Amino acid sequence: MRQRNESFAELLTKLPWQVSILLGVFTFVGLRWILPDWWGEAKSFAPIKNVITNLAPFAALFFGATACLSFWFRNRRNALVDQQASLETLRETTWKDFEYLVAEAYRRQGYQVTYSLGKGADGGVDLIICKAGRTSLVQCKQWKTFSVGAPVIREQFGIMTAEKADEAIIVTSGKFTAEAESFALGKPIQLLDGPGLLELVKQVQRRSPTSRIELPASNEPPALPRCPVCSKNMVLRTARRGSNAGNKFWGCTDYPRCKGTSAV
Repeated sequence: MRQRNESFAELLTKLPWQVSILLGVFTFVGLRWILPDWWGEAKSFAPIKNVITNLAPFAALFFGATACLSFWFRNRRNALVDQQASLETLRETTWKDFEYLVAEAYRRQGYQVTYSLGKGADGGVDLIICKAGRTSLVQCKQWKTFSVGAPVIREQFGIMTAEKADEAIIVTSGKFTAEAESFALGKPIQLLDGPGLLELVKQVQRRSPTSRIELPASNEPPALPRCPVCSKNMVLRTARRGSNAGNKFWGCTDYPRCKGTSAV
């Protein structure tokens, strides 16, 4: 799976901050003592040894800065998920924060998440998520006023096929057109609209200390309902058509491949 090229510093900010701290310590020790001792007292290496020794504090400063950025980035991702309360707050996020929010929500579901193939605010694939041997390509559409149409879904289906991924997931803070839903039907494509994303976010939000006191002794969030067909997690959806339009129901997260439902 090809991935978006990232700078070393950008990669470090997305890794746990402890990684930068350890790299900083090892680099400082290596430049300050190990390499000079390894070269010994040879005069031919004296100029290089001086340069290497003088670089040690700057290397430590670099890794210290990336550790701080990583710590800040982790807290920002957590806040983006835990502070969501409504569709309005979802739609107020910037397109980049929307991508981080979606990434953190899937990470809390146990997925391995990498930022990949993205081409900015529109186009391409924003995330690659992996779990239980399955790889899904995720595109985030933070559209406040437009519905996501069939052309976007067709594009993602083509990318998914070319990349040999198992599934394509399109996430939006808005909604999908009927044509988009029709195209996705029966294909390994998951459409997650604003209400569906909000429900997913609420399921993985961390309780505040006050609310945890009111929970049962296990202090664990309520278990998610399981699909009666495939046993995967379910999300709360809203019927859009027929006599049940507007009613809430539990739908399988593997829809449209699995059409299992359950009453609220």
